[in-house]
Amino acid sequence: MTWGFVYLLVFLGGLTLAIVTGLARRVLHPSELCGEVTAPSHEHWHSQHRPQSDVVVSFAVLFGLATLLIHGVMALDPTREILIGSAVGLLGAAVIKSWMGRICDPRRQTEGRPDHATVIRPIPANGFGQVEISVAGTRLKLAAKSSTGSAIQPGTEVDILDHRESVVIVSPSAT
Repeated sequence: MTWGFVYLLVFLGGLTLAIVTGLARRVLHPSELCGEVTAPSHEHWHSQHRPQSDVVVSFAVLFGLATLLIHGVMALDPTREILIGSAVGLLGAAVIKSWMGRICDPRRQTEGRPDHATVIRPIPANGFGQVEISVAGTRLKLAAKSSTGSAIQPGTEVDILDHRESVVIVSPSAT
């Protein structure tokens, strides 16, 4: 068995796992990740999409592809091919994990500007309710608390003022 064949097996095995586990679909259609997710996504990511397996699968695909290309183009010894392939695989896996982990995080979309949201579950005085916002065309539900501590009824338009942990701080819109 040649090194080129081993690299091909790693690449094809990783690609097959990417298709079977849905990683390929999530990378090609990232907006599907956001459907009905309660944000911020980093708190829910582990239970929904198993990023550890995504890292392993993306590493296998990128490592296999890189070593296969290096083996076919350059005349390097297998140790160097594996080192370069590992570096490409680790870097690529880190980029994919980071990118996919931030896709649905509304804090990335709303920071620095007062976004408008709609209250969908009443926010009681000094309590928590729920608002809905649109991020990149997807409706997201967020835990919400009133900035003044007063109750806010469903259907009320509010401005997002701040983020604390997994809760947005809102106040009724002036408009």
